[in-house]
Amino acid sequence: MTDPEPAAGPEHRRLLPSLAPIEWITFALLAALLAATNIYSTLLIGWGDTGSIIAVLAAMMTLGAVRRRPSVHTLNLGQTMASAGGSVGFAVASYAAVRIIDPEFDPPVSIQVVMFAAMGILGSIVGSTVRRSMVKYFFPSGTACAVIQRSVAGGNEADSARPLRLLKIWGGIATLLTLPTKISITKVGEHAGEAIFRSISMFKDPAGDWVKIGVDPLYYGIGVVVGPRVGLGMLLGALAVPFIMVPELTAAERTAEIGSWVRWGAIAVLTLPTFATILFAYRFRTPPVVPPGFTPGATLYTPPASRTFVYGMVGAVMAAVTAWCGQLVFGMPWYVSVITIAIAWPLCVVNGRVTGDTDINPVRLVAIVLLSGFAWLMSGGAIALLGMAVVGGTLAAVAVDMMQDYRTGYLVDANPTHQTSVQFIGAIVGALAAIPTLNILVDQLGIGEGSSLPAPGAQTWAEMAAAMAGGTTFSTPLIWMIVGVSVIGCVYAFFTVMPATARWMPSLFGVGIGMLVGAEASAAIFAGGVIKVVASVLATRGKTGEERAAAEVASGNDTMLAGASVFAAAAVISVVLVLLKTALDAFGIELFDFAH
Repeated sequence: MTDPEPAAGPEHRRLLPSLAPIEWITFALLAALLAATNIYSTLLIGWGDTGSIIAVLAAMMTLGAVRRRPSVHTLNLGQTMASAGGSVGFAVASYAAVRIIDPEFDPPVSIQVVMFAAMGILGSIVGSTVRRSMVKYFFPSGTACAVIQRSVAGGNEADSARPLRLLKIWGGIATLLTLPTKISITKVGEHAGEAIFRSISMFKDPAGDWVKIGVDPLYYGIGVVVGPRVGLGMLLGALAVPFIMVPELTAAERTAEIGSWVRWGAIAVLTLPTFATILFAYRFRTPPVVPPGFTPGATLYTPPASRTFVYGMVGAVMAAVTAWCGQLVFGMPWYVSVITIAIAWPLCVVNGRVTGDTDINPVRLVAIVLLSGFAWLMSGGAIALLGMAVVGGTLAAVAVDMMQDYRTGYLVDANPTHQTSVQFIGAIVGALAAIPTLNILVDQLGIGEGSSLPAPGAQTWAEMAAAMAGGTTFSTPLIWMIVGVSVIGCVYAFFTVMPATARWMPSLFGVGIGMLVGAEASAAIFAGGVIKVVASVLATRGKTGEERAAAEVASGNDTMLAGASVFAAAAVISVVLVLLKTALDAFGIELFDFAH
């Protein structure tokens, strides 16, 4: 291996990159957009995508419209900044747990924005401290994003046009199909009627209720991106409620306890088994593969002499701001915030290591560890306890996202200092967009069980915080259910990680989420995963050897692009509809309503 060449030009020794105004504006708008759409998708289905791939393609389209073809390094900075906004959006969606516990919870918007901006910047610094080691792991999404960046920015005309064409085609289709799944033009009394086209009945459960499959394109886009393992896990988790849990309960228990059984069953799946997955992931490591044509480390970037001092000062200030805001918003003593940051830091590194192999960031694990292991630090009730979860969860969301971006930057030989700096800006923009979006979505669609936004992640946090604050009573059968699911889940976790069986095992993470979101969404996501498999089979049929391997890679990239385009377009149009409805309401115009 040859020695790296020093980077040319003084701009490489600056903290901030030299970008044109149109590039800064484009990347900031994408960060705001991804923050908003990530809140919506996370509250709807419990799954968020920081949008790195879509950010690259959208930036290419936008900048190309003004005849400014960006370099691969510029696209990498746009991806990093935009995905920072998306990760803050995911964290804000989980923070919505406070609205489930207390619907009247409404601290000043300005304080909330400052708090999430500070936590986002601090999370970026956490990610930057382990960059050198983390970029050596696989990080499937980060690696795929590097391939796409090089394709659209550095490839030939045909290579760069194909991803953009897929984005336009599938994004356009998803936009048209989303509208009839969201709105109603009729009313029943004072309430909106059914959606124009919402779901299809499949079969009846033991109680005689129809099990349905949703038709919202967003579900299918997610399914194509995450694949059949996650979708099948979600479907199994959803069907476990009517086919296993409900029949085991008496009629009285069904009325009084089924909600607790479902939520605590999901928590049992997502806690100890997740720890087991992490331990097994250290045993079975995914080899860090560098895709063909990449030469990471070819350029030597000399960091600015002031970088360590500046980042250190920024980190200290952001920690202080987080502690101050935590006291104002949650009533959480400042020293608890400091302790939480100190505990969350190594947990973020563990999360990053797991994500490097599995591509799933177990953000909620950090929150659950803090809630279950350090509740003794707090005596201010469930809201104050949730403050710890919010701080730890936000750091984990942003830090691990930063590790994904660093992996992409490592492969395309980008400047890591510039990546970190634009991540700071993306976190600020994301916070500015996320808090107002959360308030509008909750006001229009509701939140929690029985609403249009089930918020499975927020439900988990709220249930655990209430329990730790002494607000939950556990019956003996419920305790045995939690213990049994935890033990079985830990055993099952081994097979989801062991290479010989991993690709065939339904996702454990999917099982927990599916229990909370139900069969309608889970079945649709599984169908999206099946579509991905069918597309791969058709693309590789009749091919062998290197030709088959190349077809598998091409099919994987194309389905990833198509699924991400469908997901992003469906989420964007859903958020736009909410904003439009809010604006129309302000003027007393009743053009449409959201379906119940």
